[in-house]
Amino acid sequence: MTNIEIQKENVQNLLRLIAENPELRIVPMVDSEVVRNYDYGWWVASWGKAEIDYLYIDNEHIYSKNYDSDTLEERYTDDMTEEQYHALSADERDTACKKYVANLLWEKVIAVEIEAE
Repeated sequence: MTNIEIQKENVQNLLRLIAENPELRIVPMVDSEVVRNYDYGWWVASWGKAEIDYLYIDNEHIYSKNYDSDTLEERYTDDMTEEQYHALSADERDTACKKYVANLLWEKVIAVEIEAE
């Protein structure tokens, strides 16, 4: 498939998602490879895939529910004290992690990957 064909397919999918979900915010998710340096004010990139996702944004990071739930669960257990960690069984920790992630302030969005060419 050529780059133009891939772009056309990605943009058609984005337009379909917008038509089906007009109430959702469209969030461009820019790959760090797009901005290779800060010597210029503009960079060229490509339209990547678009999908419905849920984002959680804290003071330092943007998390995708589709891709980062495991990372957030690990962060939750990493933040436990040793006493808290050992007070729970493996199943209880797993349940607590999943509950923690589920209760974060997720925003449902149309996430669009902006990729380096």
